[in-house]
Amino acid sequence: MKSLKTKIHIILCLICCITGCNKSLDVDPRDKYSNDAVWKNIENLDLYINSLYDALYTYSEIGGFNLTDGYTDLLKYAQTNMEPEHNRMNLRPNYLSPASAEVLSPWAKSYGQIKALNEFIINASKYGNKIDAKQLQIRLAEIRFLRAFLYHKLIVRHGGVVMRVDNEKLDGPAEKNKKRSSREESWNWVITELKTVAEMLPEAWDAANTGRITRAAAYGMMARSALYAEKWDEAILAARKVEELATGKGLYQLMNNFDDIFYSPHNKEIILAAYYKRPTLTHTFDQLFSPTGDLERYGGSASPTEELVEKFDIQINGQWQPFDWTDPLHSANPYQQRDPRFYSTILYNGAGWKGRQVETFIGGKDGYIEYFDGNARNRTVTGYFIRKYLDSSPKDFVQERSDQYWIEMRYAEILLILSEAYAKKGDYGLAYNYLNKIRNRPSVGLPNLPIKSTWVTYLNDLQKEKVCEFAFEGQRYWDLRRWKIAQATLDGKRMHGIEITKKEDILNYKLVDCDKANHYFPERYYTVPIPEFEIRNNTACLQDPLWQ
Repeated sequence: MKSLKTKIHIILCLICCITGCNKSLDVDPRDKYSNDAVWKNIENLDLYINSLYDALYTYSEIGGFNLTDGYTDLLKYAQTNMEPEHNRMNLRPNYLSPASAEVLSPWAKSYGQIKALNEFIINASKYGNKIDAKQLQIRLAEIRFLRAFLYHKLIVRHGGVVMRVDNEKLDGPAEKNKKRSSREESWNWVITELKTVAEMLPEAWDAANTGRITRAAAYGMMARSALYAEKWDEAILAARKVEELATGKGLYQLMNNFDDIFYSPHNKEIILAAYYKRPTLTHTFDQLFSPTGDLERYGGSASPTEELVEKFDIQINGQWQPFDWTDPLHSANPYQQRDPRFYSTILYNGAGWKGRQVETFIGGKDGYIEYFDGNARNRTVTGYFIRKYLDSSPKDFVQERSDQYWIEMRYAEILLILSEAYAKKGDYGLAYNYLNKIRNRPSVGLPNLPIKSTWVTYLNDLQKEKVCEFAFEGQRYWDLRRWKIAQATLDGKRMHGIEITKKEDILNYKLVDCDKANHYFPERYYTVPIPEFEIRNNTACLQDPLWQ
């Protein structure tokens, strides 16, 4: 079997005929594959399994327009008439509703994929006798992982969900109306399922299968799920399993060079990723988010906020300090001597890019434009562009499109899960030990943070570290919600950018409002409503009281 990455084109074909249709393969093999063909040998079976990895791509934020950081204080979408929902949901009261729930939750697609995964599990007992038992067990573990992964994503959004997880038969018309399990029951199932399949999965695959789900991916997702479920001991147990694979067996590590995480496929920090490949499986990340000076009419769809930029410390006279525009030593050279991760995350005025310097000053090549509803075109509305994940090579990103991979989980997250879980148990010494490991990465080289002894003070440090480490990697929105600080961070607030004017060689920086209206995050937004079509079609599924 070729590697998962090199066979993406096959996945595309199979996705269309399998996942999209949500039917079994027991059909005419002239246009689809029959069960006899799929289960004939391990090679055919792996082709089918590859198609089911589409579950990872459903939640890959690099694959589309919907960066969830756009719902937070980190990223501002440029305008409402050329983006899907971010400004509407952030700035319009009551925009999120059961009718628009799929803005944040691809419920229908996820349950279609769950059905296809269930079909595989059920068919294994019917047709799997030609497959080596040990190899079949590994493949079943992969499929069960993907099903648990999808449920994890749904529970994060909705709390308790409809659990359709019978391994012996598919839910049919008699099971159409099915109640939601409680949040506790839903998380318990995911955690137990991941713990079960983890030991069935290989620690590593051979080179031909690089990119497939491993034991660390299962324990990593278990740790993340347990953290969201506030089960601290189970989060520590699972995360320590990954740590053992890293420190004991050398399978994972923090990359010395922060940039290498995002531009070196299958590097040792990556635990789980969705891989793309030109020309058959691509995305438009560069078209959407590159500096607008790269190619006329492209890029600039979303701009990092000053709230994000200010999270990156500055070094003055050898001392690291929180950045402050009112400090003349800081504002004199605001983009020099910042936390090294800043330069891997943000493109700012004067940044080197594709053989030139980025110009976000008014009238510059990448020109700033004031945000308002209905801008004629995308420009930076904050004075910044995204850097992380962008392809800096001189490819034609319109014709060739983009194929950077999306990182769902990496080893740095495991260390921060351990940090947070130990803090919740009151062991702040261990919590800061793991937090400081992230800061001590050689290419970052920040000093240790002093140990704080309360949850509130620790959370301030954790938040800042997670923002600097994981900006644009899809973690901030869900963190704000599970920590129950989204209202305090977002509701009634406005985000900001920097308007730069240039006269001769003198730059003038001005803090500006890039929202023009207050963000809106009421209490009920902590839970995404169940989509109205599910409530209509499944009469036993009740809506959350705050959304009724």
